[in-house]
Amino acid sequence: MLTYLSLHLNRWKKRPVAPLLLLLFPLICMTVFYPYFKNTAEQTAVPIGIVNEDNSVFSELVLERMADSSRVRLMPLSREAANEEVQRGDMEAAFVIEEGFQETIQSGEIKDTITWLRSEDSLLDVFAKEALGAELMRLALNSKAGNAVELAGQTTYDEAFQYSDSFWEPNPLFQMSFEERSPLEPEIEILRLQEWQVTVIQLVFLYAWILSIFYLRTIQLDVQSGRLKRILLIQKSAHAYFAGHFIVFLIISLLPFALGINALFYFSETPMDLVQEWNLWALAVFTVTLLLTWSLFMGMGKKRWSLMGLVFLAIGSFTLTAADIGWSELWPHYWLTQKP
Repeated sequence: MLTYLSLHLNRWKKRPVAPLLLLLFPLICMTVFYPYFKNTAEQTAVPIGIVNEDNSVFSELVLERMADSSRVRLMPLSREAANEEVQRGDMEAAFVIEEGFQETIQSGEIKDTITWLRSEDSLLDVFAKEALGAELMRLALNSKAGNAVELAGQTTYDEAFQYSDSFWEPNPLFQMSFEERSPLEPEIEILRLQEWQVTVIQLVFLYAWILSIFYLRTIQLDVQSGRLKRILLIQKSAHAYFAGHFIVFLIISLLPFALGINALFYFSETPMDLVQEWNLWALAVFTVTLLLTWSLFMGMGKKRWSLMGLVFLAIGSFTLTAADIGWSELWPHYWLTQKP
């Protein structure tokens, strides 16, 4: 067993630079391009639907201020259209400014002024929640100040409102922080990766999978050179040969994948609990994928065309999962995104 393991590892010693670069490629890419990934994610505006059923000065003011945010892209819609867009996943979420919004805010209240529409897959709507929450509290507190001062007979509502509003510049006086929590365990905050992080993990998964497929070419080369036939003549069995090859197959596949995703977690300062969960899940899914890949290759008789078929399978897994056009549950990339 150890003899054949050394045999497979010695292939890499002849030209160590190229194999080393292949193994470290995800780590190198993450180190070099992470600032680009981060800036792109931060600068990409999240599509948010707007349903303005109040059409008042206050509702228009809220929309005008939110439109200045670089984090969200506001899209005016009807209530029905907004709900359909959110459920289809065409937009992250939508909010409805209910009729009577200004009247309620002027009384110093915010209850039942906004209805939030979202799906289970909504993740980035937190940016819009923060912006909207800040604007709601800004108007409500200014209105309370105006009402209190006017009631005391010291000045008019409008003058007190404007004076109170001046304290929100240049930065908001009040900001809201939203946390997602489990309905079964509300005291525990739910931690999730951002959508762009999951996409990067899928790309690293694709790279490592294709690398593993090309390594299977070494078996074909041993068949063509007669090495495998000589092993069968001498040892009467090739079990040890294939076992050694399979171990190296796992090492050269899992190593770049693990390095790539953990570099992502390191640079993005992902919480350790989330890092551990994703490492266990992603490596488990990838290991199952490698077992299936090995089995398919051996089942197809180790033919040359089988490698191209497996490469197309890997690329198809990524593209069809990203396109989400049906039958997604068949593909390993989809399994990867379904972490419990």
